[in-house]
This record gives sequence, structure tokens and C-alpha cells, in this order.
Amino acid sequence: MSFNSYIFILCLLPISFIGYFALSRKKQEYGLLWMAASSLVFYAWAGISILLLFIASLILNYIFTLFIKRSNSKLILALGIILNVILLIYFKYSGFLVQNINALFNTDFIFKNIALPLGISFFTFTQISWLVDTYRGETRDYSFLEYVLFISYFPKMAEGPIALHGDILPQFRDPAKKTVDYDNISRGIMIFVLGLFKKLMIADTLGKAVDWGFNNVPDLYSMDIWIVMLCYTLQIYFDFSGYCDMAAGISLLFNIELPVNFNSPYKALSITDFWKRWHISLTSFLRKYVYFPLGGSRKGTVRTYINMMIVFIISGIWHGANWTFILWGALHGACQVLHRIFRKPFDKIFAPVRWFITFLFVNIAWLLFRADSVAQWWYMVGKAFGIKYRTMHEELVSVFKIPRLRSVLSVAGIPYSDMGVYVFGMVLMLCVCMFICLVPRNNLERQHKTNLWTLAVTMVLFMVCLLSLSNVTSFLYFNF
Repeated sequence: MSFNSYIFILCLLPISFIGYFALSRKKQEYGLLWMAASSLVFYAWAGISILLLFIASLILNYIFTLFIKRSNSKLILALGIILNVILLIYFKYSGFLVQNINALFNTDFIFKNIALPLGISFFTFTQISWLVDTYRGETRDYSFLEYVLFISYFPKMAEGPIALHGDILPQFRDPAKKTVDYDNISRGIMIFVLGLFKKLMIADTLGKAVDWGFNNVPDLYSMDIWIVMLCYTLQIYFDFSGYCDMAAGISLLFNIELPVNFNSPYKALSITDFWKRWHISLTSFLRKYVYFPLGGSRKGTVRTYINMMIVFIISGIWHGANWTFILWGALHGACQVLHRIFRKPFDKIFAPVRWFITFLFVNIAWLLFRADSVAQWWYMVGKAFGIKYRTMHEELVSVFKIPRLRSVLSVAGIPYSDMGVYVFGMVLMLCVCMFICLVPRNNLERQHKTNLWTLAVTMVLFMVCLLSLSNVTSFLYFNF
């Protein structure tokens, strides 16, 4: 089930909301049980077999939790982590591994495609964090119901954040959060609607240009590639930002504040700064459960750089089963190392220049992230920097046409061409997107005033989005 669907917005969400607060009044456990059941229904929309697999994973990990509590055994902890990683590899990476084995050893093994369980990358890391924290003695007084709710809580289920138990469960135990908070409802709805608008009206529009570009790579001109690259950079920004806003807004309805997972990353002045703003929960998880256990920066300079590279290669692998993701992670890791080495001279560079260098690298890396293969990415980068053709395909820029603009120009007696109208729409769209990325504070930082003006804007945006739900598209991070 997706946040941008009628069944979720008009059915599951209001039923979950009403049931949660109605039952919490009678007994706290009833409300938690209702929320856990709602989360499992949300997950069941991906398929009953997928739900059964998820439940089996929950039960198996909780059994490991019980053994770890009793024995405090590092061996049992290691077995639990290995089992989770094996399941993740089987469902997400088996095809990739078989493909590379066939290419390397000239074999012809066949691996049948397996349905990827919804959010498996997210709930695997979440359960690993639970096992580690249990070993450290931090989860000893939580019940099985609380454990199930922590893992399956539907606002964070599909795309995160990768929250820790201390981020969520104490809030579910807080009696003050068991009554309806109309201020949180107002803020939650506004943040949710703004996120929905980002996804449907901005990210999906940009996605049409990106899809056309990658469906016609051999025919692209140099300028086309720059447009497609920038469009994907903005698409993944508004897609992921939109999801983060929607998840935070939904959770606020239940008086639960999710950890901030997105903080205007394109304002970053370095790659280090970028990763403090983009997918913050993933960065925090890898730092706490991978980088620090490897020794962090405590074992010398060379070991620090190796640890950094390991963390970012794992981040790349986590995102997907393709060499493009592995190289993407390695490139980000290498830039992190370079920034650490040359931090002092780099930080003295004029700030706009640092921003441009960072943003250009992010664009080129995102192109690799989206490419079907490393070879395709390299071909596109080479062609982009060749600047051989300054023209653009009309089919690409026509994605940005503004409805009825030509009629207005005709009535006003202003001469125009179809290509000129399309380019105007494209430039306007990209400039507005860049303005939103770079100038205002993000939704979670702003003070959302509950007045008639914000109510009117929220209602208008919601109606526009609701009328656009006929063509539901998945979020990009659903694939990871």
C-alpha cells in the first residue's frame, strides 16, 4: 500500500486514527494492538505471502531477542545478524550474484525472480539495531507487542526513517500522547499534504522527463543529458522529501514524532555536509552499527579512511543489486575521504564555488544511481561533457508544457513556437524546483501557522493531489 493512494488516504489512515485513540482511552495496550494490526494490514497489501514472510521474520528475531536477554551471548547476536543479512541477500541480491557468477565463470545458472518484500532493506536494518541494542541491555523491558509495533509501524515501514527503539517506543508509552491533539492534527495534515504535492505534482512530472531520457539514451543530445540529469537530481529530491514529509505528517496525527530524515541536502557545501542532510537515519545507523564497531577514527588515519570506504560501499550495496549502486557508494566514500584530507583548503574556497562543486558531483553521481549499467552512465557522462549538440529533443521538453499557455499567447497576440513554449515551461519548472531546494526552510523546520490562509492553501493542494491520484506511481525508495 502506498501513501499516495485512495485506499490509504480515505480508508486505512482514518480507520487507524479513530481506532487507535478510541481504544487507547480504554487501555493503552488496546491502542498499541490496534496500531500494530493496522501496520500489518498496510504491509499485507503487498501480498499475503509477503506478510507471512514478514511475520516469520518478526517471530524469529524476537526468539533471538529472548536468547540474547537470557545469555547475553555475542555468538547468538552474531547468528541473529547473519540470519538477517542472509535473508536480505537472498531476496534482494540473489539474481545479481547469479548473474555475476555466470559472467565470471561462463556458467548458465538460472535464478527465478523473487518478489522483493516491501521495505526489506529498512526492516532488516531496524531488526539488526534491535538485536544489537538488546545485547547492550537497552531493550529489556519491552514486550513482544511493543517490539512488533516498533518494527512494523506503518508511517516508517516502506521508506524509513530507520528509527531506533528509543526514538519511538517511549512515545507510545507516554500517557500524554494518548489523547487527540488538534494542533498535531493540523500540523500533520499540512505536512502530509505538502509532501503529497511534492510527490505527485513535482517528482512525478520530473520523472516523465527522466523516463523518456533513459528510454532514448542513444539518441540523446548533450543538452538532453544535462536536462535529464538535473531532472533526476530534482526528482529523487522531491520524491524522497515528499515521502519523509508524508511519513512525519501521518505520524504526527498519532502524536508520534519520527526522527528527521531529510534536511535540505542540496544546500550542502561539501559531500560530508550532504550526508548530514540526506537520509540522515541511514547515515546514523551505519555510523553507530558499522563505522564505530570497525574502530571509527580511533585506529589511525589509514584505518579511518578504510572504515569510511567500507561504510559507503555498504550504503551503495544497501540501495540496490547493481554495480551502479556499488560504484555510487564508492564514489561518495572517496569524496568523503578527499574532503577529510583537504578539508582546510577546501573550506577556504568561496562558499558558492563549494556549493557548485558539491552539487555537480551529486548530479553526476545521481546519474550513475539511475543508470542501468556503469557503461551506460559512462557513455552519458562523456556525451554530456562533449557539448557537441546544443539543441534539445522536443519530446523531452514537451513534458513541461503549461496547459492553455498557447491559447493565452494567441489571445494576447504574442508570437510563439511550440518549442519556445515547452522550453519556457521547462525553465520555469526547474527554476522553481531549485528555489524550493535552496531558499526556504524544509517543511519539518518551519513553523506551520494554523490560520485561514494555511487552511485554504492546504485544502486547495489536497484537492489538486486527490484529483491526480488516478495515476498512482511508486516512490523511488520503494525499490531499495
